[in-house]
Amino acid sequence: MYFKSQWLLCLLLLAVFAPSLEADEAAAALHVELNVTPETCISLQQGRTCYSKITARWQSGQPLDLCLALGAQILRCWTQQQQAEHQFEFAAASSGKVILLHQEQPVAQATIAVNWVHKASKTKRHWRLF
Repeated sequence: MYFKSQWLLCLLLLAVFAPSLEADEAAAALHVELNVTPETCISLQQGRTCYSKITARWQSGQPLDLCLALGAQILRCWTQQQQAEHQFEFAAASSGKVILLHQEQPVAQATIAVNWVHKASKTKRHWRLF
């Protein structure tokens, strides 16, 4: 009985994790590289929107149908290409992920970090002359 329950547990785990393993293996088999420049956007003060022009470049070992996305927003798609470049405007108060999708599955990603020069102050300064 103990052996049978272990066997059933293994089958259950395989059924749950096999689809995600197949997606990871498929992504690894595609050999897609994604680079974004600049990787960091600098804002003057913490919490303020950071603006930057970002260039995303990708390449793969074989022609693929790919789409470039910033978070949930699709920026550009290509059909049967091995490499491409796309420039876009980044505007955010926090870091964002650039994702390369093949058949709606992520195959590569890069992060645009948002940093700031001055940390936001919680105390307000009141200037008084008298």
